[in-house]
Amino acid sequence: MGVSRIGVSALMPCFVEACRGRARPRPAICAPCDRSSSGSLPRSAFHRVRGARTVVDPSAPPCITLPRGLSRESRPEARRRGYRRRGRSPAGRVPDRMDGRERIFANGAVFTGRREQPWVEAVAARGRAITAVGSLADLRDGLPGAVEQDLNGGTLVPGFIDAHNHFLSTGESLASIDLRYPRVDSPRALLQAVRAAATQVPADNTIGGFGFDHARYPLPSLAELDEAAGDHPLHLFHTSGHHVLVNSRVLREARIDDDIADPPGGRFDRDAEGHLTGLCLDAACGEVLPTDVDIGSHGPNFHVRAPMDALVAAVSRASAAFLAAGLTCVADAQVTARELAAYREARARGALPIRTVCMPLSHQLDAFAALGLVGPFGDDLLSIGHLKIYADGTLTGGTAAFSDELAISTQSASFFHQPDALVALIRRAWTDGWRVAVHAQGDRAISLVLDGFESGVRAAPRLDGRPRIEHAGFPTAREIERMRALDVIAVQQPTYLFDYGDQYAAALGDRAHELQPWRTELDAGIRVVISSDSDVASFRPLTTVANAMRRQTRSGVVLGPRHRLSLEEALFAHTTDAGYAVGLEGRIGSLEPGKVADMTILRADIRDLGPDEIEDVPVSATIVDGETLYGRG
Repeated sequence: MGVSRIGVSALMPCFVEACRGRARPRPAICAPCDRSSSGSLPRSAFHRVRGARTVVDPSAPPCITLPRGLSRESRPEARRRGYRRRGRSPAGRVPDRMDGRERIFANGAVFTGRREQPWVEAVAARGRAITAVGSLADLRDGLPGAVEQDLNGGTLVPGFIDAHNHFLSTGESLASIDLRYPRVDSPRALLQAVRAAATQVPADNTIGGFGFDHARYPLPSLAELDEAAGDHPLHLFHTSGHHVLVNSRVLREARIDDDIADPPGGRFDRDAEGHLTGLCLDAACGEVLPTDVDIGSHGPNFHVRAPMDALVAAVSRASAAFLAAGLTCVADAQVTARELAAYREARARGALPIRTVCMPLSHQLDAFAALGLVGPFGDDLLSIGHLKIYADGTLTGGTAAFSDELAISTQSASFFHQPDALVALIRRAWTDGWRVAVHAQGDRAISLVLDGFESGVRAAPRLDGRPRIEHAGFPTAREIERMRALDVIAVQQPTYLFDYGDQYAAALGDRAHELQPWRTELDAGIRVVISSDSDVASFRPLTTVANAMRRQTRSGVVLGPRHRLSLEEALFAHTTDAGYAVGLEGRIGSLEPGKVADMTILRADIRDLGPDEIEDVPVSATIVDGETLYGRG
């Protein structure tokens, strides 16, 4: 039975069982090839690990391996032998699993994520837990016999947390045609990419691609798309993830023609004569794609039907990339029954190494209410967090909602819900007991979201509601003050300013300098969290940190230099404050005794580097729950 027939009610008992059961062993990753700053991965063969079997498709790098059997104790002795000797561990080597003795990480910079003591000389861990932080001398005195791990002058930080990410979609995009700029910079280049794929994909199978950006070049005509795709259905997703470009075959199979009316919250693009161009915006995606779930007008529907094995492979593919980048936890910001089923199955197969917080989409609100279930719910590995609601469209795709008085002609607002209905939906979710996160880019959308939060707070005051605004692209001074009063968390994406900043400047003029106004938000007392929104932008945390520090566009223009973050501010926003945003601050996000040993080791002391250099620093090891899941020996 396909996932499209499984509702939330059917999935939740299995989810509860999965969360209560003991997690299967996490997969480990052997040394993969380097990746580009865009977060994409080169195609390469697996690096084999003796005594392990692969669990992802061999064409998808890097290598994920699963130890034989279901217990960690059955890992081949050859993989453990070098880490059980007494005294100092070999330089640069990290044990697969910390044993019963304390292990001290030192000889480098240690960022704790604690504001009262951000940097220390050393951190100690035993098993799955952090046991001590402080000076190396103090840790040596207090922990006699501890094994010392040499950081080789690198930097150790709490495992990076991506508080707004599309986990499964990222895995799918890594296996599709890469249409991102500057790889594709013209209609000719786009058509060439489609033609090349058509020669490789079996007849009648779908050609999928991600990342085209028609703000940079005119799109090919529908006839040109048909010629390039041949006898294949064509699904090309816009770089924002909100739009899709399809060919005539897809329109025909969806029974969409020139007479179709635009759906609520979306639009079909048309040429000057009123004919469809194949570009479907926002909620119109769900009208043309063969999706697994019907989400109505609650968001862009990119939940394309796929077999479970393919979905689990996508989770594995993204997991490998995330761990290699230093991520230990992600929050998937648009989860339906499709994604939840995939994460549950990946966990059951031992293929979910990343802590995963699911943010269910608002179309499921009634189903959750019927069960009496709200987030947060779950365990350290797989949980449900905030409920996700959409207000407007995308700044990158030209459908953000700005106030009329700003007269921004380059944006044609898409509201997924009419203003009154949006406020009522936010209030309903809040009063049901949910922590609520709302996508809002333009100032008008942000204002309506705050109306909804205020209505919810009046109806059901709460001490720890943790309202979030996702993206918060252009909050005015008035909105920022309202955000402060409501303790709203701003979850924002610095890499947007690099990837799309020149377009923002052209569209908004001087107002572009106040996009994502972090300095104003921080000065007002707002908690700022930085994230990737992968697969829209690079998932690499060091790329996110570097872009937060420089706020520079591709052409070198600095947007809002006063809003730049310092290195420390950016690290806090991607670790400590991100942990708070996903509701796991008691377990992850900082290095403190009693918290789990989630750590990322970088190959250089980043305190001495500028943002351009920081972005290129390799990750030496990624440790989750005390276990090294990625590492270069």
